[in-house]
Amino acid sequence: MNVHEILEQINERLLRQLAEVNGWPLSQTEDAALAIDELSHYLISSAAIERTWLTLTDEEKEMLLYFLFRVGRDIVTYRQMEEYARLASPLAAHSGLTGLRRRGLVYTLRRLWGELAYCLPDDMGTAFRTWLLSHAWRERDTGIGILIDGWDTVSVPLSSVLFRLLQIHRHQPIALTKKGTMTMKTRRLWHRVIPYPEEAFGSVVSEATGEEGPRDRFLLGLLLSLGLLRKQTADGVMQYTVDEARAADIFRGREAAVQRRLYREVKEKFSLLHPCYSIILDWMEASRESVFSLQALRKAEYDLLQGTVFAGKDKHWETFAEEVAPLLVLFGFALKKGEGEEAIYSWVPDLFTAEQEQEIGMYTGSGYVQPTFEVLLLPHAPYEVRWELGAYAGLEEQQEVWRFRLTQESVQTTENEKENNRLLRLLEQIHPDVPVNVREQLSQWLCGGSYVMLARVTVLRCPDTETATWLAADREMADCLLERLNERDFLVEEEKREKLEQALVRRNIRISEQKAARPETDKAQKAEEMISSSGGLENGYKVESIFPALTDVLPELKEVPSIWYKNFQRYHHSTLRKLMESARSLGVPLSAEIDGQPVENIRILNIKAGEGQYCLTLDVSGTREDVQLEDIGRVRLLFPALPGQD
Repeated sequence: MNVHEILEQINERLLRQLAEVNGWPLSQTEDAALAIDELSHYLISSAAIERTWLTLTDEEKEMLLYFLFRVGRDIVTYRQMEEYARLASPLAAHSGLTGLRRRGLVYTLRRLWGELAYCLPDDMGTAFRTWLLSHAWRERDTGIGILIDGWDTVSVPLSSVLFRLLQIHRHQPIALTKKGTMTMKTRRLWHRVIPYPEEAFGSVVSEATGEEGPRDRFLLGLLLSLGLLRKQTADGVMQYTVDEARAADIFRGREAAVQRRLYREVKEKFSLLHPCYSIILDWMEASRESVFSLQALRKAEYDLLQGTVFAGKDKHWETFAEEVAPLLVLFGFALKKGEGEEAIYSWVPDLFTAEQEQEIGMYTGSGYVQPTFEVLLLPHAPYEVRWELGAYAGLEEQQEVWRFRLTQESVQTTENEKENNRLLRLLEQIHPDVPVNVREQLSQWLCGGSYVMLARVTVLRCPDTETATWLAADREMADCLLERLNERDFLVEEEKREKLEQALVRRNIRISEQKAARPETDKAQKAEEMISSSGGLENGYKVESIFPALTDVLPELKEVPSIWYKNFQRYHHSTLRKLMESARSLGVPLSAEIDGQPVENIRILNIKAGEGQYCLTLDVSGTREDVQLEDIGRVRLLFPALPGQD
């Protein structure tokens, strides 16, 4: 979830309390949506990130670093947080977490049955990591120059590969077996078309029961997650067909713009492999203006995490370098020189700068139309031209110049004369001088062939199967019904809608004013969509609208006498022992006099009794010391201050 989605869930009272405590510029406009939109942009701005970081306590910084570099885009369950608190210090962990919640950085999620989890918004985490990298990564430590010769050979861009697959299957759907896997014929076709090696995908694709290899499963899953394929039934056979509207939306602009859209989806898939992979990719993106190495980024992270309880636990960098980084190069997103973590990377030019590219429908002079019915598209031709041309021509070659061929079979015919001229207009915009023989032949092809008919229809949705069967058996009703789609839905011709409504009224059947949902023409597809929509880490959770207190999340603090942390004084032997035991169990630091000398920031590691005396094992600024309880003079517990705390 991002900041905007979370702010929409919390109530106005909590939102204004957070704004007041943290100095957020919350607008007083009556339009709450507009105020939340403005606040969302502010919270992830560089100025707000810097201002917040500089005001965090040590406990809050360590907890925030834990969310940023060990949790990633995942959530932290209550049990996971308790384990972390035992590893670090209950007081340090919970005071850091409570402070972040009061600052509006981390939010509490609760399931209906009471289970708790904690979430740092995705876009806020990305903004913090980007800002921290700019302060932690010094160019002089990388040893990398601005210009590097000898980059590894760039692979075929992912945009070209997916375009080729969709171009094939927009005319030839992907047939599926009874198990829901691709047929052997389709797999052989993919093996001839896809240029990527099979072994590169073994570690990034989970094992499945299907017969497809990891490469096919990865690319098929990518097409499905992008919405480029739809599952449907034809003649009793399950198959995937190309979603033309979605494909036209993806294949817009220059190649860099298409590659950027595909990279975002690939990043989402990689992020599911390990919660910290998204962190590495965020850091790589933050270095987009220069060359970089994973080793330098890892060192920058190590410098940030020094002194934290989870420092050094970073094995994910090694697996990322071995399994994920090579695919970034393989798909044409990045350039690389060297191997492993020491390899030097650079993003392909314009991959991210293409975000603000102006979308233009057509580009004149983007190729050539040959008398041989070949259409050649130059490298600068926009993808919308390639995709629209692919509806009328077969793609034969994808080198620097893409070669399409027009045939009678590939040309689509329509009944509308304006649509018949669409191909000619497209060819004229690609190259104004379309050869005469091509014009004449296309006119002949477009004037013949089969036709389609469009009809206006209405969907009749029945409340249950019994009602639908009863209506279908009624002779008067059956005359109004064009076709039965499934157990509950019928198609009704628009011309007979009024007659149908009158017949329903006579049978005392009321017509609902609610808009009918999409017909259930494919139960398997609907079930799959329901399963897909129920996924996601935040599913089933609701953001809590509370402003937490430290004693709520660590109720043991209520049992600590206030004099122990308000006064710096001596205590009786038995009281001093109880104070030290509370400090050890809760992880509370303290300041004390040891042998008459004041010492700050002491942590009690252990208390043991022997020979009638109590011996304390202390952590003093990272140094372990053994001290007798009798040597302790004045003492005071140190409780952290929280934002908005009286």
